[in-house]
Parts: sequence; C-alpha cells; structure tokens
Amino acid sequence: MKRFLFKRIAVPYVILACLLIIILELFISKAVKDNYIDSLQESLYRQARLIAAQIPSSRADLDDFCRKYKEKTGTRITIIDGSGKVLGDSNEPARSMENHADRPEIRDADIKDVGTSVRYSSTLRENLFYLALAVDENSEKLFLRLSLPLQHVEEAVSAIRIKIFLPSLIALGVAILIGLYQTRKITRSIEDITDYSKDIAAGNFSKRLFNKEQGELGELGRNISGMAEELNTRFVQSREERQKIEAILQNMSDGLLLTDTKGRIILSNAAVKVLFGIPSSIEGKTLLEALRKADLMEVVEHVSRDKEKISCEVVISGPQERYLMTTAAPFSIKGELAGIIFTFHDITRLRKLEEVRKDFVASVSHEIKTPITAIKGFAETLLEGALDDRENARNFLETIKNHSERLNTLVSDLLTLSGIELGDVRIEKTAVSLDATIESVFATLKEKAHRKGLSLQKEIDPHCREISADRDRLMQILLNLVDNGIKFTEKGGVTVRVANEKTKDESSEEKDLIQISVEDTGIGIPRKHLARMGERFYRVDRARSRELGGTGLGLAIVKHLVKAHGWDMKIESTEDSGTQVKILLPPA
Repeated sequence: MKRFLFKRIAVPYVILACLLIIILELFISKAVKDNYIDSLQESLYRQARLIAAQIPSSRADLDDFCRKYKEKTGTRITIIDGSGKVLGDSNEPARSMENHADRPEIRDADIKDVGTSVRYSSTLRENLFYLALAVDENSEKLFLRLSLPLQHVEEAVSAIRIKIFLPSLIALGVAILIGLYQTRKITRSIEDITDYSKDIAAGNFSKRLFNKEQGELGELGRNISGMAEELNTRFVQSREERQKIEAILQNMSDGLLLTDTKGRIILSNAAVKVLFGIPSSIEGKTLLEALRKADLMEVVEHVSRDKEKISCEVVISGPQERYLMTTAAPFSIKGELAGIIFTFHDITRLRKLEEVRKDFVASVSHEIKTPITAIKGFAETLLEGALDDRENARNFLETIKNHSERLNTLVSDLLTLSGIELGDVRIEKTAVSLDATIESVFATLKEKAHRKGLSLQKEIDPHCREISADRDRLMQILLNLVDNGIKFTEKGGVTVRVANEKTKDESSEEKDLIQISVEDTGIGIPRKHLARMGERFYRVDRARSRELGGTGLGLAIVKHLVKAHGWDMKIESTEDSGTQVKILLPPA
C-alpha cells in the first residue's frame, strides 16, 4: 500500500512535469521561429519594394536583372507576369521554368498585393520562405517574388532550443526532486495514519501516533489519536462489564439461555451444557437442534405469542436423567420483543428425595402393618375363646411375642438409621482391637450359627490387629454383616478376614489400606441387585428375608455407619457361591 500510494502520486507528477517542459519547449521554439519569420517577411517586403521600383520596362534580360539584385540582397528573385509566366529568375533561365500562377504566394498577392508562403523546394531540397509583391507596370500586372531558404532560421531556432533545453532540464529535475520530497513527506504521514488506524481496528489501543505533520494531515492525525484514546477507554469499560456478566453467567449453577423469537440460541452459559449433557457449542442452533426438546420450541411460540412468563418441567432422559424446572420469559429491546430468556433449575435431587420419601413411607407402613395385623388377629382369637385351649393359646402367644419382637427390632433399626442420618449418632474413634471385637461378635452369634450347622472363622493379619474406630459402631457393623451371612447361608460358614490392601486413589498413587471383609458361602446376590444393596427396605427376596426376621434396614445401617467413619464399602457376590462385603479403611 505504501509503494502504491507513493507511485500513484509521484508517477503522474513526473509525467505531468515532463509534458509541461516539452510543451513549454515547443511553444518557445514556435514563438521564436514565428518571430524570425515575421522579421524575414518585413525585410523581404522592404527589399521587394525597392527592387520593384527598378524593374526595367523592357522584358528582355530580366534574368540578368534578377541575378544582379540577387548578388546585392542574397535572395532569389523571380519576376512573373499576371498569367503566371516566369519572366526572369535569378537562379534558372526563365524560359525553362513552369507556370507559377498556382503558387500560394502568387494567388495571395493577386488578391492582397502581398502574399507569403513557406514551402519545400524540390529544386533546392529545403524549406523556403516566399514573398510575392504585386507590381503594376504600365497597366501590366507583374509579380516580384523574393525567396530565401529557412535553413538559417531553423538553425537559429535549434540553437535557442538547445540553450533553453539545459536550464529546462535542470528546472525539471529540481521540480521533480522537490515534488518527490513533498510527495514522500505527505505519503509517509498518510501511511503513519493508515498504520495507526489499522492497529486501532485490530484492537491494539496501546500504540500511539507521533505525527509531526502540520496542517490538515496533522489535525487529522490528532483527531484519530484522540478518537482512539476515547475508544480505548470505552472498550476497557465495556470489556470489564462483559467479563463481570460472563463470570456471573458461567458460574451460575442454574442454566441460562437466550433465544430469538424463532427459537435460535443467541447465548448460553456453561450450566446449560452440563445439564443437557452437550459437549459442543450450541450458539446459532435452534432449541430443537441443540437440546432435542420439541416442547421448548412450543414454549417459545407460546411466550412470543402471549408475551407472558411461563414455567414448566422438562425431563432429560440421557445421558443422565434430570428433572429441570424451566422458566421462560420474554425480553424486549427498544420496546420490541427481541427473544426469550430460559432459566433451568435442576430439581432432580428434590424429585429423587420425594420418591425416596414416598417409598420409605410405603415400606414402613407395609413392614409395620404385617406384625400389627398378626398381633391383632391372634389377640382377637384369644379373646374370642382360644384362651381356654391352653395348647393353641401358648402357640398364639408365642406368635404374638415374635411379631412384637420383630416390630420392636424394626422400630429400633428405624430409630438408629434416623439417628445416623440426623447426626445424632457421633463417631468417637479410639484404638480398637479387631481380634477382640470379632471374637465378641462371634460369641453373640455363635448359637445362631450353631443351630444351622455353620462355622464362624476369622483370619487376621498380624499387622492389622488394631484400628481407629468407634468400638460400639464397629461392633454393630460386624454384627449386622455376620448376622446377614448366617441368615442367607445354608452350608459352609462365615469368615471375617482382615488384611493389608494396596489400592490406587484418584491420582493413581498407591496407598496402604486395611480391608475388613465378611465372606459367606450362601446363596449370593444376582448381579442386577448389587447396585441397590444398602438402600432402605431393599431386599432381593422380600418373603424370604421377612421369614428370616430381616427388616431390610441392616445393610443400610452398615452403609451409613461405614460412611460416618469415613470409610468405603464394596459388595461383591456370585450367585449360589456367596457374598463378600469389603470395608476399606486407613491404617491406625
């Protein structure tokens, strides 16, 4: 651009300067030549007047007369009669010359008494200046013609042209140099302003314009510099405001999305992508294309038509099921509806808690109703006369006692679980001997295992005999796990194994852990149920569990107590081979 601008100004300037010099040269040369010819014409005219007065009346030997005056004047002299016939000539015999009636200078002289012309003479092979003078001689019209070669005129003009050419060439060179200097100075200022404006357009407001040019270009540069500083100030303010808004939008836990009235997404925050599980950008797409939710397009149409805020619930089926409370409100710019603002609030946890609450109420009601119904039924039977039947009355009372104990166990487990969830149960860790604790658990459940012919075994690594735990809660954990093992094992036994375990954490670093596993050789758990083990009232076989005295809360209590200790629990099982519950905890 720089070279282009300089060439665009300099080249026409140089060409114009050269043309002016050439035109001036031609004009001066022509003026000089015309001046010479005018002087020559005047001189020849005076000579012709003097010679015309000396033309003899006799028409013989006019050639000698012409040669005589040629010697005196140096000009060619020709005498012609009114018909154009040459009567005498200083250079050639008159009788050999052709008729001159058609010569321009003769025709002019015939009309105006004096005629001139400049013609090329084929005889002399050069340009000649001719002057013809009409002479009345005794009622006879003659023409006296004087001619002179223009060679000396052209030589004089050439000499003057050479004298003019050199100063003109110097003047031209000076003019071109001054012009190029001024052109370069102006184009440099324009280039500086252009470069500066490009930097401003590219957002580089740190650059400054130092233009020393005065006049209009200097004022233009100062105006652009001032405009750039003002733009920079406003740009910084705008960027700070935009960063604040972006920070707010990107850190919102709720999703926020702006669309036009056609449902095309204008803006969205990061939470929208997280909630809908979208990895790529969604700006520029419609809600249907980006979120695959046709009902949101209906919301856009409804809000655009009624210009009122509406709320609805949107369910996302994948990749993770979510429930979103969606609010859509219109927004306007300069009084015109510009689009729709969507906000998405994740209510998945509330929904699941609600479902858990409903399941819990239904499960508790069902579990409590069964023993109460049995107790009520057998009590009514006794009151209606079965008391007198001592043999059956005792069985009825035993049944009432068993259901009462089951009801008491159920209420006790519920209170324990509630206490753990509410934080009423505090974990007070002390040094606990695993050998003694496990032995105490075995002593409690020894009779129960013996009745089913099951063995109770323990294998404790000598390096893991003591851990940091709440002894009573650890006792409760092991009692529930070993009791469950006994309930669902018909052959073999239950083994409590304690060993060191190396495992990798999230940063792939190996760390030492103590693993307490309770293993049985029972019926096992089908794989599809493993993920839900530990939920309240969740049992693989409800009828069998209830028959064995299970409430469905034991494993849930274990899970919460393990979590309260800060430990981890895993359940592995193979159907018809047994179950292994692992508790992982850090060394003491």
